[in-house]
Order: sequence, then C-alpha cells, then structure tokens
Amino acid sequence: MQTIGRINITTDVPYIDETNVVSVLRKAYIQHTINANRIEYLLRYDAGEQPLTRTKTVRSDIDCQCVDNVANEITEFWNSYMFGTPINYVQTANNDDEEISEAVKELNRQLALAGISSKTTEIGRYVTIGAVDYVYIDINSQYKPGKSFISYNVLDPTTSFVVKSSYYPDKRPMMGVTYRHDVETGNNYFTCITDDNRYEIVNLHKITNGDLKQDEVWKHAERSGEKNPYGIINIVEWYRSNDRIGVWERQISEMDNLNLLISDFTNDVDQNTQAIWHGNDIEFPTEKITLEDGTEKEVTKKPESGEWVLTYTSKDGSKPSISPLAVNYDYPGMLNNIQYRRQLILQKCNVPQRNDNSGGSTGVAMSDATGWSQAETAASKQQMIIDSIKMQEAEVILAVIDKSPDIPQDSPLRKLTLADIEPSIKRQKTYEMSTKVNSIATLLSHGFSLEDTLNGVPFFDDNNEVCSRSGGMVQRYQESIVNKTTGTQSEGGEGEKSPNADRTMQDLSDQISNSPMIDKTRTDK
Repeated sequence: MQTIGRINITTDVPYIDETNVVSVLRKAYIQHTINANRIEYLLRYDAGEQPLTRTKTVRSDIDCQCVDNVANEITEFWNSYMFGTPINYVQTANNDDEEISEAVKELNRQLALAGISSKTTEIGRYVTIGAVDYVYIDINSQYKPGKSFISYNVLDPTTSFVVKSSYYPDKRPMMGVTYRHDVETGNNYFTCITDDNRYEIVNLHKITNGDLKQDEVWKHAERSGEKNPYGIINIVEWYRSNDRIGVWERQISEMDNLNLLISDFTNDVDQNTQAIWHGNDIEFPTEKITLEDGTEKEVTKKPESGEWVLTYTSKDGSKPSISPLAVNYDYPGMLNNIQYRRQLILQKCNVPQRNDNSGGSTGVAMSDATGWSQAETAASKQQMIIDSIKMQEAEVILAVIDKSPDIPQDSPLRKLTLADIEPSIKRQKTYEMSTKVNSIATLLSHGFSLEDTLNGVPFFDDNNEVCSRSGGMVQRYQESIVNKTTGTQSEGGEGEKSPNADRTMQDLSDQISNSPMIDKTRTDK
C-alpha cells in the first residue's frame, strides 16, 4: 500500500561541482528510482489498472473483474478545480507604476504564448496523482516573431527530480536533474543543472560536456561541464502537500475493497443468471453420440439455463422437483453498502457530492451539505503551496528574460522584479459568481478602488487588464456617486431601495435558514 509519499531527495554536500556531481547524482538516483516506481504505479492505477486481490475458486468459469475507477474521478475533480483556470501574475497591490503594469500584462501574454494554460493542467494531473512534478524553464531557442520568448516545459516526474540540501537549514535546491533513456544503446543521458553549471552525464559515469581537465589523451577525458548563464536552477519542483502524497493515495485499500464488492456482486448476478439446476427424483433423457475415434458413447442430456425442463410423476408416486441452485442474496443491502463505501471514499478525498439530498440547493446549504466547504478549505491550503512555487518560477522567468537576446533592451519586461508581481489563483464556481458580483459592486459603490476590490474578490483572469480597460468607467461611476447633482443613488446604505435599505448586500446569509449544518433556532439571533 502506497502511504509514505515521495521521498525528499537530499544531499549533505555544501557545494556541487565537477569533482562530486557524479557521486551526488548516483546517490540521488537511487532515491529517485523509488519515487519513479511509485509514481508509475499510481499513474497506472489512475488509468484503471487495478487488479483484484483475490482468486475465485468456486464457479471459476464466472469471474467478473469490475473496476469502479473512483481514483480517476477524484483526479479529474481536483485537476479541474485547482488547475482548471489559468494561474496568472498580477501587479502587487501597493504598486501603481503604469510601466510595471504594462510589464505584467506582457509577461502574462508571453506565458500564454508558451501554452501555460494547457501545461498547467498537465502539471495538475501529475501533482494530483503522484504528488510531485517538475517544470523546465529556458530561453525559446526557436523564437520567431509572434512566439514566446520563454520556453516552458512540463517534465515527466518518473525521469526528473530535484536534489535539495540537508546541509543548509533552508533545504535549498542544489541540483535539478532530467534524463532520457536511449532504447537502441541502452544508455541514460542525464542533464544536471546547478546554480553555476550545467553537466551532461552518461550512465552515472562521466561528464561529457565542457572543457577538458587533463592532457593525457589516451586516458578517459575528464570534463568540467558548462557555465549556467542564469545563475539559478531552472528546473522547478511542484508538489501537492508537505507529506508528498497523492490526493487519493491513502484510500487505495478502500478502492480495492470497493472493486472487490462490485465484482462479487456482479458475479452473483451472473451466477444466478447462469444458474446450476438442482433436481430430485428426476431422470433426464440420454442419447448416443459418436466420438472422434468412431466409438459411440451414451450421455445424459442436461438442461441449460433458460431451457424448459419437463418432469413426470413416476409410477411409484415420487414427485420430482427441480429448481435453480442460488444463494439468498440481500441485493438492496449490498447495493447500499457499495454506494456508502463509494461516497465515503469521495468524502475522505474532499470531493463534493453531485446531488443535493439535504434540503436547500444554494448558498450555505449547498456548500456545507454537499462538501464544497471542505473542498474549498483543502484547496486553500494547497493554494499557499502553489503560490510559493509560482514565485520560484517567476524568479527563473525573470532570469531567463534578463539573458534573452530576443527581448528588446527597452522592453518593460526587463524592469520587472520579483517584488512587483504575485500569482493570482482563481477557483470559480457557478453558484458563487452572483455572490462575487454583488461583492464587487458593493465595494466599488462604497468607495473602494478597483484594484483593491479585484485583489480582494478573485473573479477575472487578469486584474491588470480589467483595471486598464474598465478603470476609467469605474472612476466616473464613483465620482457620480459623490456628486449629488447627478441624482445617482449608491448601492447599499442610506437611500437604497427596498429590500436592501437595512443591509450592505445580499449574500450567502440569505440561505442560512436552509443550512442543515446550522441550528435553526439561531438564525434569527
């Protein structure tokens, strides 16, 4: 059972150079192999390769092996919920520099050209299933006008890893590694990147790039590797949680048990359909058949499932009886057990229900009763991790921009710093959109700036673009509220039309009385 998560690959050396990079790689590769095997197992499990852990010895001719792929259902939900909307960068809230704003917009445009949306979904699948994934960021060596300056590539976690430091307290990344296996030669070709250098290593044995380090040509040529122009490891590790366990990995035994229950239930239905006849005081007719060797054999004609069987009372008064041999099965109880176990697995993985069976259908009632509140709580915890990862990516991207020969020197991109940007992660739910719209309208009508409002209420993909396109209109609207000669009434507060005269806005509190999680006697207090 896979429950210990992915190993955090570490090294205790204070510095990696050409003298120890091969030895560090060898030790790290052993730990990576364990991770890669586990991730491969989980990927296959998600694809439906979920073998039953039992052998059917009775009626072995009927052996239905059914897989209710709950794992993939959980994967699809969390991949869509956490990674289904683009993760963009926005300008920090305390920065109103227009040039920086243009630079942030251009940065998002370059990432969009690099296919960041689809690649984020690809990352999400690996992270949801195997808990880790890796991204390689570089200059686009195939740049043409209209393409991105940045190359953003998702790596396979079974052939990539990052070595972190156990020497330094901050556990800083020491080396990023990706490799490929050549089927024809059987060689493994490793690319190892440190802050200072880039090494090409074959079969965990020798460095094959860089300057020669010895003059004896008849010996093995030792090389030094090549300088890393970015000064930073441009392989970034994504991870789902600090325990580095997949979202449904803890429930593997329960999902195996569910598959066993469904398979046994299906087998029982099939066995009753193809029932074995049980008879008493019955003589079946016989017939002679000719075998392949020409001899004749007398055999009894036995009825098969679905055939008529005629019986007669014998001369001695015995009354023959015949019936299918079946087990008295509690079908409703078994089905309820299957449904309960399935829902319990989804609940443990914080997947909301797809039906509303507990009263209200909107607002607090639906959030609490169907599991959306629990899903949002789990997603918020994961978002904090993703925020830090996206900032690591931003640091690499800014280093790539600084060294790119294709970006004009006067481009605002070159003036961006890490302090100017922050990630914007959105999780939009249809039933929540009306609440967000009401919140935005109320904040704007009460004098909050458009920038502060959009930062506080995540709704749009790129807040900077919305501010640049709609900021003037919002400003005129707010000025019209202050200018009483226009006769415009603000939304909420004094002068508000019924039914909102005594409140700021309509929100989820309208549904509080429908919530099955809240004591009804407290709703009026």
